[in-house]
Amino acid sequence: MKKPIIAILLILFMVAAIVPRTSCNAETEETGQVASESNRWLELLKVLPKNETTLKGAYLQDSAYLKEKVKQHPEITDRYGVSHLSASSMSSLFSRYNFVDTEIVNEYKDTLGFTFDNVGQMISSGEDPRVYEAYRGSFNKADIDSAVKSGPLNDLLEIVQYGDSEFYSWGGDDEFNLDRRSSVRPLGRGHRLALVDDFIFWMVWTEGIEEMIDSYNDRVDSLADVEEYRSIAEGLAALDVFHAYFSMNIHSYSDMVNWLEQNQDYPHYHPEAKQRIEEAIEDTALLQPYRAFATGAGLDEDGYYLAIVLLNPDEDTASRNASLLKKRIKETRSVWQENSWMYWIDSMRVEHKGRLTTAKLHGAICEFWWERFEKLDPRVAGVYEPLLLHE
Repeated sequence: MKKPIIAILLILFMVAAIVPRTSCNAETEETGQVASESNRWLELLKVLPKNETTLKGAYLQDSAYLKEKVKQHPEITDRYGVSHLSASSMSSLFSRYNFVDTEIVNEYKDTLGFTFDNVGQMISSGEDPRVYEAYRGSFNKADIDSAVKSGPLNDLLEIVQYGDSEFYSWGGDDEFNLDRRSSVRPLGRGHRLALVDDFIFWMVWTEGIEEMIDSYNDRVDSLADVEEYRSIAEGLAALDVFHAYFSMNIHSYSDMVNWLEQNQDYPHYHPEAKQRIEEAIEDTALLQPYRAFATGAGLDEDGYYLAIVLLNPDEDTASRNASLLKKRIKETRSVWQENSWMYWIDSMRVEHKGRLTTAKLHGAICEFWWERFEKLDPRVAGVYEPLLLHE
């Protein structure tokens, strides 16, 4: 009996070895991309609840990975300030942080029990003051507990139990007091803080931190559950970026025209800029409508680069948008830097695979990547570029 049993076991083992393991890596039917559960962008998107605010845009920074890339390419200098984003950009918590100012560093340690040195990754979404903010890294619960109980605003401190988690809360939602200003709290806001596994959640309103805890614990849908973002995350992983911006807030030609009409008298606006925007959208090839996009920044042996990923409705549109994006890059000009896009690009690679259109653009174009394609907003006039405009 032993030989038949052994033969059967060998057959079962061989079948198991060749059957695809869909629990870890599943190929999406529509994109043809492999959706890896270990994709670090999905791990970060998991902490953001899926809602109207977060779908407009989410910033993700992998500072730890950036450090690795810099070590791999020590000969390459950052002429564009891309690497400096990790210190404060898209972060209200570390907006006043100064690595070389011992007094400020100690303030963070004494107030929160950790500093930027403890942070490896960051994610944020929303507009001030209601910003979803999370930091992933190496944190010590005892240090945090000791600091918040003995540090500033401890007279307002409450420890709130929420399900299996708890968070620290100071004062009412959105409250601020200018007399309590500090580097950690520039407006004297109390905030809420939660340590959940290796994530710190930080924000100014209670419902927000509860949403993030629920999102992380799979009690509500997160951005990692959005099929469009799962596909884009794989595209960004292939482009090997260290920072990224995800958004479903895409803009059409008519959106741009309406924006021009509504904001032509805004103080930052001027006739020369209006003319350059019109030139960038009139009588030029526009992209075909797409569903979502991401931009990011990376570093390889050729230097720093801007990465772009578009998720299209089908493979045919992905192919057409690859050609159209090349055409727009070659034939249109930067609105705010008043020069051809090609002037800012040292090398360009635009491709399509499945429903994704991707671009990898080395050179100065990576400067200000996080603002160029963010949103049409008069408060940031002088930044947005209509390069990714569709029909």
